[in-house]
Amino acid sequence: MRSCVVAVIGHVDHGKTSLVRALTGIETDRLREEKVRGMSIALGFAHRDYPSGTLDFIDAPGHEDFIRTMVSGVTGASGALLVVSASEGVARQTIEHLEIATLLGITRGVIAVTKADLLPRSEWPEKAAAIRLAISATGLAGAPIVFCSSGSGEGLDILNQQLDDLLRHAGAPPRLPGFFLPVDRIFSVAGMGTVVTGTLLGAGLAPGSEAVVAPAGRAAVIRGVQTHGAERDFLEAGCRTAVNLRNVSRENIQPGDVLCTPGCFSGSAQIDVRLTVSSLGNCPVKHLDHVRVMHGTSSATAMVRLMHGARIEPGESNYAQLRFSAPVVAFAGQRAVLRRLSPAETIAGAVIIDPAAPPMRRNDRNRVSVLAAAARGDLPATVDALGARSGGVIAIAEVARLCAQPPGYVCAMLEPHYLDLGAGQMGRRSQLEAAEQGYLDALASLHRGAPLQPGFSHARVRQMLAGSFASVLLGHAEGRLVQDGRIVRGQGRVALAGHDPLDALSVARRAMLDALEQALREGGLAPSSLAEAGPDADTSRDLVGLLVASGRAVSLMNHALRQLLIFHVDSLAQAEQDLRAAFPFPAEFRTGEAREILKTSRKFIVPVLEYLDTQGVTVRNGDLRRLARPAGPGPDLEEGI
Repeated sequence: MRSCVVAVIGHVDHGKTSLVRALTGIETDRLREEKVRGMSIALGFAHRDYPSGTLDFIDAPGHEDFIRTMVSGVTGASGALLVVSASEGVARQTIEHLEIATLLGITRGVIAVTKADLLPRSEWPEKAAAIRLAISATGLAGAPIVFCSSGSGEGLDILNQQLDDLLRHAGAPPRLPGFFLPVDRIFSVAGMGTVVTGTLLGAGLAPGSEAVVAPAGRAAVIRGVQTHGAERDFLEAGCRTAVNLRNVSRENIQPGDVLCTPGCFSGSAQIDVRLTVSSLGNCPVKHLDHVRVMHGTSSATAMVRLMHGARIEPGESNYAQLRFSAPVVAFAGQRAVLRRLSPAETIAGAVIIDPAAPPMRRNDRNRVSVLAAAARGDLPATVDALGARSGGVIAIAEVARLCAQPPGYVCAMLEPHYLDLGAGQMGRRSQLEAAEQGYLDALASLHRGAPLQPGFSHARVRQMLAGSFASVLLGHAEGRLVQDGRIVRGQGRVALAGHDPLDALSVARRAMLDALEQALREGGLAPSSLAEAGPDADTSRDLVGLLVASGRAVSLMNHALRQLLIFHVDSLAQAEQDLRAAFPFPAEFRTGEAREILKTSRKFIVPVLEYLDTQGVTVRNGDLRRLARPAGPGPDLEEGI
């Protein structure tokens, strides 16, 4: 059955509670003090079934001292029932309640002119015109007006017809990634434990569901759910509900907290909003103002930081960040009311855009573009604005937060134009293709500048493109290029797949390369410092590097002397054969013994043996080494050792 909430608002003593009692038969003043004083102090709750569904009435206190309670009551409401006394007309709190309801986005409702039996029927048209004029600047300016009497019952049939129409045309509650229940009451029931109540938003709720009390983050389990005093197996969003909690004591939860789906909503001390200053007053909102912010059932002080400019005048809007002293919980699209601290008065409304915003920088045009797109509900534009900030890479969690949608929904919506980069990030496909081409162009440029280099470090290539593409996008582009065979990667270097340094050698340099390689062969395990030899040392170093990169030579470091040594691979292969012949497995030998067998010096023997260790040819044990077991079948000589 369709269900929605209507907030009953208006000036104190205009007959709200009596009207709700006449409509539903339920007394909403429950507290002894309310009965003694003859006025509502806390929220009152009642309901009635209509042909179109069920209406939950929330009777909000009319006195100015209970504005926070009134705001809590309007939270989650689909419409308002404005109550105006026929004898008194529109009063001060009537206007402030309407102003708050308008700032909270309520634009549909019914105006009930109560105590109509105290006013001659001939004066009704004039009274209706006066009411219409007084509320012309509010969200209920065009709402139907019904004259009625709670005592005689006059006009209640017409009022019920209008309320049924309100229910029939009520909008759907906001779609959220999980359930979101702002807590307005907490009490204990013998044998059941802690019970909280509120208007359920977002997703539905069922017994057995896991929950969290935010912003504290305390885990809870839903033991049972009720609406209108009856147990339910499942509750749809949009209705009033009572939730019985397990693992949470009454002392561990308070009005203003939120009971919600784990992992979907997190507390933050920074919220980005679009502020609209009330046109009914003359109080601007200034940069660095301190205000009271009421959203959901929460009330907390915050500092206003405007995105740009020094102030927002009445009737105008601008983007701002609200900074709280402690985390608060909200969702994108939720509305808030701002009130001056002293004297206490409503000054502005806010639509929450980013409920967990990063620290704000003044005059950040890119951030304003993100907020403007998110405020419009334009997912593609929001993603594009986020991508412009970070080179085409967006965080899935950030988009989900700004759009108040589950991450899976965001990924499905973006998949045609974005690629999953892993680690919770996605990259625009066109930007990734541009990064791949940029990577190829950068490598080609490096090869043209140093044709004898077989490859270049990843860091050098990425540094050339750092100003144009995000590093995560470049890393992904590099991986795709390797996978596609367009570049080759190895030993910390990358090169174009078709690049061959030998093609760039002149006849003279090719002859020099051959001579260097021959010298390395002849040097054996005591090679000369070829890279510094000859009149063209730079060319010699490039050619030696080419021999190493092509696998015909190996560069080893003598760490004690801090000297780089170059050996031909044939010399190292011969060293392995000589050692195997001199020290058959599992014989052990010392460094000096190996030096004598290989006929070299200590300068060369230590790097050579360390190289053979890294290649798995030799196995070191303290000062001793032995050759690794030779490949191929043979007896297990280590058995019995």
